[in-house]
Amino acid sequence: MKCSICKQEGHNKRSCKMVSTPVSAPKIEAKTDVKVKHQTYIEMSEVKLKSQRKTKNLGFNTAKTQDESYAEIEAQNPTIRCSDGNHKGERTLPVRNFYLNKAGKGLQGACIICQKNRRANRIKRSRDKFGGKNKQEICDMYLKEYGQTKTCSKCNASKSPSEFPISISMETGLHNQCILCSIGNSQGNGGLRDFIFMPDKDGIKYIKKDKCERCSGIDKLAVDHILPIAKGGTDCITNKQTLCIHCNSKKNDTIDCVVKPEFLSIRYKDESLDFTDNTTLSRILSKKVYEFRQKNIDTALLEDIRNSIKDYIKKHNLGHNLDRIVGKIATFFKKN
Repeated sequence: MKCSICKQEGHNKRSCKMVSTPVSAPKIEAKTDVKVKHQTYIEMSEVKLKSQRKTKNLGFNTAKTQDESYAEIEAQNPTIRCSDGNHKGERTLPVRNFYLNKAGKGLQGACIICQKNRRANRIKRSRDKFGGKNKQEICDMYLKEYGQTKTCSKCNASKSPSEFPISISMETGLHNQCILCSIGNSQGNGGLRDFIFMPDKDGIKYIKKDKCERCSGIDKLAVDHILPIAKGGTDCITNKQTLCIHCNSKKNDTIDCVVKPEFLSIRYKDESLDFTDNTTLSRILSKKVYEFRQKNIDTALLEDIRNSIKDYIKKHNLGHNLDRIVGKIATFFKKN
């Protein structure tokens, strides 16, 4: 076992001696005036906000090399001791009972079962805390515990808690992505993505392949758009591929491979676009899509939005509930 802080063998970051003991906030005397009290409260809120659980490893792809990584670790030591204090039963377990850590070069301290139990308990605590409360109540609780703003994990913008959707399974009661960013992730029946970006469709059903087209993995295969819909891509079969959950999360909504003009929806096609420079292409298409959304959604009246969605559903013979889609868009974009 290798510590992620001091890089030494034999212990993990929980028992590392290099971790300094946090200094508690100074107590405020009863005679302190209101202004100072408020200022100190904000400072403490910022400290709490920084201490929330965060990770930079989402979407990190280890599926292709995980067997090799496990084999290397097993060659040194076939078993390892679980570091979770609430572990039940025998602590020394085979290395494959642990998740790989960042870059797949070692193992995480707690076994898989303990990590799942932690997550289940954390979700239960959050649901017990926020269950039955409306958005205003949850936002008020966030303001008292964490401060005046929340940072979106996707666009990194600091926004008011009211600009984040409710998620009672999260420890803050709010989703980590703001409403505008989370809209782009809406998929499945009744999802908003198609009705905000309105990509071209060909009506041909795409059948997923039996393995990832990038790493040949088979973990949670999903249909991905080569040119993301958020960048003006079509929802046609020529613009689709099969990716595993790791490659799909890592790709996200970026243009990370060679794309063709036929992947682009008709409204965004332009002879001046350079499909050999992905960086410039992504910037130009993002601006085009944003301008379309501004005109079609952001500044449009609710009745005009309803008519455009109705025409889109009719054009592509979609079976979505018009009232439900318009209602969700009205809520997200505050059109009520």
